[in-house]
Amino acid sequence: MKNKCVVNSLIIIQGILTKNMTIDEGKNTGGFSLFAKHAIKYYAVGGSGVLVNLGILYALTDLAGYWYLASQVIAISVSISSNFLFNRFWTFSGSIEDQRNSVMYLKFLIVSLIGMGIQLGITYVLVEGIAIYYMYAAGIGIVIAGGINYVVNRRWTFGIKF
Repeated sequence: MKNKCVVNSLIIIQGILTKNMTIDEGKNTGGFSLFAKHAIKYYAVGGSGVLVNLGILYALTDLAGYWYLASQVIAISVSISSNFLFNRFWTFSGSIEDQRNSVMYLKFLIVSLIGMGIQLGITYVLVEGIAIYYMYAAGIGIVIAGGINYVVNRRWTFGIKF
């Protein structure tokens, strides 16, 4: 009897989570699968952004001689726009509530600038405080800031419920 109650409780909780993780109950194909689909696409887009980011960072720092943090600001700025376009028109294309692109881009930019601050702070601390190679430090900063950005952008920028 006790096991049956636990199973029933878990089914109820799973149903509530599934309902809350979709944008429209009518489109509900399973909230976990929708969340996972978005996460996979978001991180694929993020992967392309990482290549852009680290490629520009390396080129500006090692080839052009810029200070690594100045290079990183430029690199992050370029990847912000490409990531927005891919996320808007591919990752969240079928799930976005009606919003103007300019409003979504402004929100995405705000979240990304906060993420940039996190990434730059982590990079600086790791390079100057622990003497980690700047490219490795940037990679660690990207992973941490990217996780935060995904959660905030999914809900606030693109209007998708959790």
